Amino acid sequence: MSVVLALTAAAGCSEDTPRQDGPVVLQPGEAGEGNKRVDPDEVETPADEFNDIDREFVEMMVPHHHQAVLMAELAKTRAKDEQVAGFAQRIGDTQKAEIDVLQAWLEARDLPTAPLTPSGEHATHMDGMLTPEQLDELAAVKGTAFDKLFVERMIAHHQGAVAMADRALSDGTEAINRAFAADVSATQTAEIERLRQIQKTL
Repeated sequence: MSVVLALTAAAGCSEDTPRQDGPVVLQPGEAGEGNKRVDPDEVETPADEFNDIDREFVEMMVPHHHQAVLMAELAKTRAKDEQVAGFAQRIGDTQKAEIDVLQAWLEARDLPTAPLTPSGEHATHMDGMLTPEQLDELAAVKGTAFDKLFVERMIAHHQGAVAMADRALSDGTEAINRAFAADVSATQTAEIERLRQIQKTL
């Protein structure tokens, strides 16, 4: 995640660089632009830059990630294939940590933390989410049957996350959130390909 770096006036100054009395702030520029040296009072904080698309993406990604963690937990006692079990373990660990990052994003902007289960309007238009019935079906099987169903539904789940991330990249405005969305899109697109490779071996 991007940060704004505050430095003392002496830091980064050479003998040829005039010294300044106050702190120097380096603020990341837009893509293709260098960092800007600005007065601390003029720094645009991330909280001033986000829009509704950014906020909704984070709020929806929390329960979306949480469901992936639940699916990964099921694999601990139900998966037979080592590739499936290993993939599920990595997904669970990674997305559990990312939930903490997402909640911290909301808290830093004085927004309520997101519920782990979808609610309100988010519950009806969250891409890739399994229904309670589909989760129950996954929990009811073991072995190869579980492996096949897990992979099939995790692919759909990941495709939903990529669609959500791509919307945030297209219409969101905050650099920090767009960087996270770009990572989600790239990472989960690669994981979809890996899941499809595993699927061929089951």
